[in-house]
Amino acid sequence: MCLALSEEESMTKKSIVIELVEKGSLFCRHFKILIPPALHYLFMCIRKWLYSTKMKSVEAARVMAHSSLPYASIYPRQYVAHRVPILPPSSSTSLPHNIGGVESSSSSTSLPPSSQTAVIIDGDITKPFWSSIPWSTDFVDIATSTPPKYTTRMKMQWDDNYLYVAAYLEEPHVWGTLEQHNSVIYQDNDFEIFVDTDGSNHNYKEFEINALGTTWTLLLNKPYDDGGVEDSKRVDPTTGYDMEPEIHSAVRIYPTNESINNPSLQNTHWTVEVALPISKLILHNNINAVMPDEGVYWRVNFSRVQWGFDIIDNKYAKRKCCQSCAIPGSEVEDNWVWAPQGKVAMHLPERWGILQFTTKPPSSSDGVRGEEYYTEWPSRCAVMAIYYAMKAYHAKVGLYTTNIDSLRDYSTPPFVLLEGVHYNSDVGIVINLTSTGGYEASVTMSPYTATVNNERYLIVTKNITTEGGRLDNFAQQC
Repeated sequence: MCLALSEEESMTKKSIVIELVEKGSLFCRHFKILIPPALHYLFMCIRKWLYSTKMKSVEAARVMAHSSLPYASIYPRQYVAHRVPILPPSSSTSLPHNIGGVESSSSSTSLPPSSQTAVIIDGDITKPFWSSIPWSTDFVDIATSTPPKYTTRMKMQWDDNYLYVAAYLEEPHVWGTLEQHNSVIYQDNDFEIFVDTDGSNHNYKEFEINALGTTWTLLLNKPYDDGGVEDSKRVDPTTGYDMEPEIHSAVRIYPTNESINNPSLQNTHWTVEVALPISKLILHNNINAVMPDEGVYWRVNFSRVQWGFDIIDNKYAKRKCCQSCAIPGSEVEDNWVWAPQGKVAMHLPERWGILQFTTKPPSSSDGVRGEEYYTEWPSRCAVMAIYYAMKAYHAKVGLYTTNIDSLRDYSTPPFVLLEGVHYNSDVGIVINLTSTGGYEASVTMSPYTATVNNERYLIVTKNITTEGGRLDNFAQQC
């Protein structure tokens, strides 16, 4: 007799197989057992298929659970970050080492001996500090449905001072060229982190690192499409934004650090480990940002920039040749991300994923158990639909309008004006033109009111009923 497995049982069995594959790989690395490249590739293919089918099932179940709510079909990816009972890391002396013939430096950072759980930020993400933390879904192409050639995934946890990020990047050819801090790191293959602590689309932070461990940190006052400019030590070495000295980061190359920039040595992957200082992440967001705690939400995304290459005289030479882009082989780089953007543009914070903080310990290995629905999502989408329609209307007509019906012909996915909804009755809406030539639009979808302006600045307030039945609202972190 054949019994059908439930969705949960099926996902559990897939998780067990994935864990066995990964533990087998770790066992071989620990005892220095050489795995033939073909066998390693087979293991990675098995794991990738099992993981992707499991995560697709989980994400589909989550969407179905809220399918009756507006904009459920475009609900983004979500990750639950667990709190760890540790103290912030302190830097140790930088130790020079030789990477692929290039003299570089790598700093390992560790917690004081008095901490409850000692951790060294050294790029090793197989240590006990990370063992119980669930992986994210595998990264996808930023704008197409073509699966990336190589696996990328991340995991996160936090304490009162740091947001910790670990990343795994499958890569048979690890190379890097940039060694100067605050270089434009995405000119190499890199790993990038984007954080918006108050969900306002303004004053968000970005961190980039390449395989040499060279980093770049910056702040965007608003998205580039809205006239945003970079604030960093690269632009202004004196007063520009930076996460130094609190930030700690490191990378590791496998099978050995010496295999970087060496085409004659086959790589398997490289890893990233970062401790992002929360004080730097919430800088200039202090009014609306809420520190990590149970039930707090931030908006985040991750990107991996991947360039093509040639091998000339036994050296890597970068070239533009994409694999998963709209036209494979085009003279552009690949962009693989955690939360898809729908277009080749990372600076669309409203499309980033959701980071949910919890003080509870991790209880599963799938990265999504324990998710709570981001209840602001419908109101946020509704007001962003006005923003995008108003942007298109202004480009065509040359001015803004207070008439919602005038915007319907300019509404496009993914944020579209709601069909079959009577604005100002079913959904409250207010659009005001400003004296500076802009506008401010508000949408009320109980219990939230979301407000956006022509520069994409977005805030959400939660309406509450006070004594006497009066409706008040208060700033709600987004």
